[in-house]
Amino acid sequence: INISVEKCIISSVISGTDSTHEALLVGFLNVKGIGKAQAEAIVEARQYKKFSSVADAMRRTGLKREPIENLVLAGAFDSLTTDRRSALWEVGLRYYPVANGAVNSRKPKSSRNGNAPITPKLERQQRMELPIEQDMADLAPMTSWERMAGEYQTMSLYPEGHLMNHVRPKLSPSVLPSDEIPHLKDGMEVWTAGLVIRRQRPLGKAVFITLEDEFGHTPLIVWPAVYAQYRLVLREPVLLIRGTVSCREGTMNIMVTHAESLQTLKDTPGSKNWR
Repeated sequence: INISVEKCIISSVISGTDSTHEALLVGFLNVKGIGKAQAEAIVEARQYKKFSSVADAMRRTGLKREPIENLVLAGAFDSLTTDRRSALWEVGLRYYPVANGAVNSRKPKSSRNGNAPITPKLERQQRMELPIEQDMADLAPMTSWERMAGEYQTMSLYPEGHLMNHVRPKLSPSVLPSDEIPHLKDGMEVWTAGLVIRRQRPLGKAVFITLEDEFGHTPLIVWPAVYAQYRLVLREPVLLIRGTVSCREGTMNIMVTHAESLQTLKDTPGSKNWR
């Protein structure tokens, strides 16, 4: 069975799956800033009628600016917009700052002691339904890297692929993917790279790290002397590793001899760390 992961879709649910293609749909609660109340507001409004545009969804759900923008970055509005950057611009045009929810609050309130006036807290409210076409800018579409970065930022995952799909073209061909490493012989030197998904340090001795790339996982072992040398680097989320293949009792690991940080995204998902 071919199971794919699909990003959340605000306009409708996925339909048309069959026994040969099942889809795992990312829910609204996986998007940063979307809680139970916001998710229920989306579902309730959508049950009445499908959303026809970004403006329609904003008006009928009543969501504030941040959750709407996060949904845009997560790709939830892709079926209703031509590009996420333009959608973010539109969201900005449909919101404006008001004081304490009151429009045109001109006279600030004084404090109780009559000294400095109280500065009203700014909130974001939806603008009245006015034409915004004249204010829409001709913006360059988001690149695939920017789309991926937005999804990691708002969901901590990338349903369309993997971070290493975008990083690998920038690496040397000598940096092997995880699916090629099992074919190497014991004692061979290898370069590999990936996203750190697990760190473990039992009894304070060797550190066990698991790298993930677009093809699978690579287990690493870092001995104390090497860990002391690269301690700060090994805390980074994406690593470039040089090491030696170790095949023992039917298992394969990479014994790390050198580590570098691959500076990629600010919002890469964190690893699971155990002792």
